[in-house]
Parts: sequence; C-alpha cells; structure tokens
Amino acid sequence: MRRSDIPEALTDASVWPGVDPSAMDPERLAIYRRREGAIQAYLRGARSADLKRDFGIARGALNRLIERCLAFHQDGRIQGFRGLIPHTRTQGHRRVVPACRRSDRGGLTGALGQLFEQLPQLARIVEREIGSGKLGITERGRLYGLRDVQLKLIAACREAGLSTRAYPFCAHEMGYRSLARWVRLRLEARIPLRRWYGPADTWHATVRPFSVIELDGHKLDLRLRVRFTEPSGISVDLETERLFVITVIDVCTRVVLGWQVVPASEYNHHDVLAALQDALRPRRKRDQLMIPGLTYRPTAGFATEVCSEAAYACWDVLKVDNAAAHLTEDMFLPVCQFVGCRLEAGPVGEPTARPFIERFFLTLTDRMSRKLTGTTGRHPDDRLGQRGKRAPVEQLTTLPELEELLDVVVANYHGTPHDGLNGRTPLEALQLAIEHNPAPIRTLPQVLRARLHQLQPVHRCTVRGNVARGIAPYISFYGARYSNEVLQRTSGLIGEQIRVYPNPGDMREAWAYLANGADLGRLAALEGWRYSRHTMRLRKHILRERRLGKLKFAGERDPVHVFAEEQRRARKRSRKQGTVILQLSQVAEADDADTQVGTSQTPRSRARPADDVIVPVDLGDLKVQNR
Repeated sequence: MRRSDIPEALTDASVWPGVDPSAMDPERLAIYRRREGAIQAYLRGARSADLKRDFGIARGALNRLIERCLAFHQDGRIQGFRGLIPHTRTQGHRRVVPACRRSDRGGLTGALGQLFEQLPQLARIVEREIGSGKLGITERGRLYGLRDVQLKLIAACREAGLSTRAYPFCAHEMGYRSLARWVRLRLEARIPLRRWYGPADTWHATVRPFSVIELDGHKLDLRLRVRFTEPSGISVDLETERLFVITVIDVCTRVVLGWQVVPASEYNHHDVLAALQDALRPRRKRDQLMIPGLTYRPTAGFATEVCSEAAYACWDVLKVDNAAAHLTEDMFLPVCQFVGCRLEAGPVGEPTARPFIERFFLTLTDRMSRKLTGTTGRHPDDRLGQRGKRAPVEQLTTLPELEELLDVVVANYHGTPHDGLNGRTPLEALQLAIEHNPAPIRTLPQVLRARLHQLQPVHRCTVRGNVARGIAPYISFYGARYSNEVLQRTSGLIGEQIRVYPNPGDMREAWAYLANGADLGRLAALEGWRYSRHTMRLRKHILRERRLGKLKFAGERDPVHVFAEEQRRARKRSRKQGTVILQLSQVAEADDADTQVGTSQTPRSRARPADDVIVPVDLGDLKVQNR
C-alpha cells in the first residue's frame, strides 16, 4: 500500500485507537513495539530500506500491517494500533469448506454463518421472530423462544431440500448452541446507543438550531367525543379513549417542529415516523378557524413562516426515551439513513434526560387541556379533573376541534417569551441563532423532499401473476392486492421481489421500487380496498375482525364500508368502540377534504401530492408486454 492510498484523515496516527502496552507479556510487547515504530516511521516518510534495517520488517509485511490498522472494527472505528497486537484477528471467520457429518464432535466452526449465506430466508425467520417479541432475552440474561425458532429453521431447511448429511442435521443438537450464540449477538446488536454529552457537545446543542431534537409521546389529559348515526337515523355522541400526541421539539430554540395526533389508545412506530415526516415539511397557519373566538396572536407562527431556511431542515441527533415504538429497527434505521442523524435513547426511567419536551407537555397541559371541558386533571384529587369527569359527553371536544386547538396553541407558544431563552420567543431565538451561526442549516436535498415516504420501513414483496392464465403481475400487501400499469405490463418481474413503502395514512396507495432501487411508481390497491380511504391501523383492525369471523367480505365489496355498517349496528357502546368510530370518521373527513379540493377535476386528474413525482423506470432486461 502506497502512502497516497491512505485517506488523508487517517494519516495522523495520533487519532488512531490505541492500546495499553502494559497488558502484554514481554515477548508480545517486543513484537508490538517493533510494529508500532515501523508504522509511525512509515507515516513520517521513512524509506523501506530504513524500516527493514531499524525494525526488521519488510515492505510486504508492512503493507499487511497497514491494511490491518485501517480495517474496520466492530465498534465502528478502524482497528488502529489494535491491529498490531500479536495473535489477534481483524476479520471474522468465514467458512469455505462445506459442513458435513463427522464421527467426532467439533470441526463445524462457521457452519451456521455458511448456512445463513446459503439460505437467506433463515435469517429473515429469526428477524421476524425477534420483531414480533416471540424471541428475546429476559432480564436475567436467558433466551426465550429459541426452541420454537430452531424448529422453524429446521423445517425451512427440509423445505429447501437439504440432505440429512448437511448442516444442521449433521451437528450435535442440530446446531442449537451455535444458534443461541448467534441470536444472543444479534439481540445485543439491537441495543440502542446511549451517549454522554460533554461540555463541548452541550454548547453546540444550545447555540446551533436543529443540532439536537427531542421526540416523545404525551397522553392528553382530556376526554374526547365522536358523533355517528345509528341505522335508525339518530345521531349519538360517544366518548373515546384518551389519545396520544407525538411531538418533536428543537433543543436550541424550543421551536415545535411537528406533531401527530394518534387516534388510538397507544401509538406505534408508524405514528412516530409520521410525526418526523411532519417535522420535515413546511407548516403555515390555517386560513380559517372553525371554533368561534379562537384566534392567533400577532406574534404567533411557525418556523418556516419566519425563516425559509427551516424548511426541510435536518437534525443531527434525535433523542427519545426507551418506549418500544421508539427503539424498533423499523423506526430508527429509516430515520438515521434518510435524514443522516444519530438516535440516542436516554436512561430508563429518567425523563430529565429530555427536559425540553417534558416541559413543553406541561405547557400544553396548562394552556390547552386544563382549559377545556372534560379535562381529566393531573391527579385523582384535582378539582378540575373531578369536574371534567362529570361533564356530559355532548360537551366534550371533538378530534377536528382538538387538531385546530393544537395548531393555535403551538403557534401562540412560538410567539410567547420564554424564560429559558432570556425572554425571547422561540421564533426570535430561531432567527437570532440562524443569523449568528456561521454554518448553514443542513436541509434535505431537493430530490429527497419528494420521497418522504422512504422514511417508512420498507417491505419486500414477491410479485405474483400468471401469464398463461392471464393474471397480470401484482403484489399482496397487508391483505390486499396492489399494482399499477407499469407493473402489470412487466411480466418479467413475476417471482421477483420488489421494495414497497406503504402510506400508513392512506393504504389505498404504496410506492414500489425494484431490487436495484429503480422506481416502479405508485401502486394502487385493487378490488374492494380501493374505494374508501383507510389507515394501516384501521386495516389491521378490519383484518383481525375477519379472522375472528365477525366480518365477511370479498371481491369488490368495500371492507371499510362493511366494517362501518357493523359498528353502527353494534349494541355495546364503550370508549374502545368510540375510538374505532373515531378512526373511521377521521379518514372519512380526510377523504371529504380531498374531494372538495378536486371538485373541479375528474377523479383521475386530481392534484397530486407533493411527493408524487414521475421518474423514468429502468427495467433492465425485464420483459415488457405490448398493448
């Protein structure tokens, strides 16, 4: 390796990870000292002949040592001087010889990794079991669910056609111990990193906008209602469960970047990603307010209204707590890769690690929840809560009113002086920080602004279809078939896997890409699911009702309409049912709003959303049907 091949950032050996020489025995220490001296002399510009004379290391051996030092370590850094320690490995073992039955024990090192390379579906089975919670580790460090996973892997090996002489059938206990070690390492790799902030990091977080943001969910101290019509034509008001609001706030300026109201008793990672999508998009005040007497303050507003640089601004660190919806790989992997940030989970049970978001929730409670009829109070002895619990259902707030109140409360909060900002408002602090910060705000590239759907977790779906039977290509996704004109005319994709991004807010559509990343365009739901707008949460609930035998639909019947009619005929009236009806009314109102926007257009020519960009599709060598 020539000196010019070494990256400029790594030519300074003082930044390399070091070692503790006192931990080595004298024999290994002598070898290490010679290697370290040769590397440092080489980086200073010494000749190969001088290195051979002074340290006894030839040019070929020196090149191998440099490659070891520059190799990646499992901790994410380079090996550095750790690669010079005698009798240590810098690369993992990769088995090449096929594993076969042996008369004695042993000799199967690396056989499990070789099996996973040969059959990638086995690793996906393990990941699916980990994601569903059926396979994990207890607080005492013991694995649970491993025997069931092993049985599923063995069944998959038999289905793949492995012989009884092949691994794992030839191994003792069919590779149970090797699988346990692999699963334990995989579970340890899922633990989120927690980082301690030093003085320099704290200073940068307080003077640089969008450097550190905090995200959390808050259960509103408020009772809500929803109105629906019974089959007899009578309108009935029904109380719902308490809802969550997920909020994203900037640490430097205290500006609320985005939020998401979750019409459910608990939120998932799709709701968290929707809140982050809302934090990236520009936001402006509403033109009209339907609540009488509700107005914005003169100084109220949002970040993008006073600073155009804040539109699609990216953050460097995303701080969350240890909620399951925050730490799933389907949440933090897309965010970290798409935005280019780092996720940090604070200590368990210590909300003071995220003080700004917690303080905003207190402000939200004081300025909104406690001022409305139906507040639940802060504690059982709260007089306002006791009074709110006795309020009739007809006087409670509805979801559209709540969303409008949140919009006004947050905008007014941005225009209110803040003690933590030296008496400035969050919007003034944002303007001041941008003016005095020499580094520009890192924003999302223009091409990615039309692809915010890629923040959602990707699903790999197999294209189905049959040319001989005249079945055009399609995919099955969450109990429904999806396709578009490009996919239907591309019979060469049958049997291949494509990448699909869902739209949790409107499951009638999804975005598809080929395995190489080429855009396939927007897919549309087929059959009955294409008629009514519905969320992913609502579809899962409908599918569960069908599995339990409570709903029956097929073909062109609209499942959402069937489910809504079933809810209207239900005799039991509970808050849980009110939440379900709230979900139905929410998507119906959103569908009505879209219809009003495009009343002057035909259904096929309505205005496309901002992220509907037509991209040429490179289908490569795939066969395309002619019309």
